Amino acid sequence: MKKSVVSSFDVDHRTLNEGLYLRSTYQIDDKLSVLSWDLRFCRPMAKEPLSAGVVHTIEHLMAYYMRLDEKIGRSIVSFCPMGCQTGFYLSTMNDVTAADIKAALIRIHKEVFPIKSTEDIVGLNEIQCGNPALYAIDETNVAMNRYIEVLKSL
Repeated sequence: MKKSVVSSFDVDHRTLNEGLYLRSTYQIDDKLSVLSWDLRFCRPMAKEPLSAGVVHTIEHLMAYYMRLDEKIGRSIVSFCPMGCQTGFYLSTMNDVTAADIKAALIRIHKEVFPIKSTEDIVGLNEIQCGNPALYAIDETNVAMNRYIEVLKSL
């Protein structure tokens, strides 16, 4: 297989499990590095991927609440879904660790979940979102509960 300029294409997805992985580090200059994290909710090809509604709901919640975290919030560059719908990419700057991310996700889960209505989904309106009708409350609660259990077992 030819080496790719896309770091995720260099990973054999048949070997990935659910979890939290440091995908790659990009050195910007002598002081700044950007870390790309893989938040893998589903094992690739082993089961159904996350639905579009779940992906969209988690994206809204995590993009917002992770930035409020005292330890990692100011270091977040982006939080975005994987096209394969098996998880998310989190890009951070500098000294963020897997333990920091894990702690933030567990705290957010404890404080925010279970979500009960669309009122609990930050930015889910016509002004702030391109498709506010796309969400999945019950499925998102299940997906987050499962992922948090995976993180706790690591």
